[in-house]
Amino acid sequence: MALFFVRATVTPPAGMPARTLYEIWDREAQAALKAMEAGVIKGLWKVAGQRVVIGILDLPDGDAIDQAIASLPIMQEMGPSVSWEVLPVRPYENFAADLRKAVSGS
Repeated sequence: MALFFVRATVTPPAGMPARTLYEIWDREAQAALKAMEAGVIKGLWKVAGQRVVIGILDLPDGDAIDQAIASLPIMQEMGPSVSWEVLPVRPYENFAADLRKAVSGS
């Protein structure tokens, strides 16, 4: 498994009623909570004052990320209105250990 930082920015289409956006986002939120219970989502946050959600996902690879994103209710219903940033991440402790090895010459 690998960790991925994910940032989703939702830009509703012009003219979409707020209620419609909230209904779609509610379905998305329920799916996200289930994924958290299953351990796929390690952490998830809504950025205050913005239509942005950030999270840490634990999936095997990039293929699994694409499949997970494509299956989301918000993607199925709003597709191009959601932009994604996905970055593979690693524990900082592992990075620090690599630095220590590089500095000590071992």
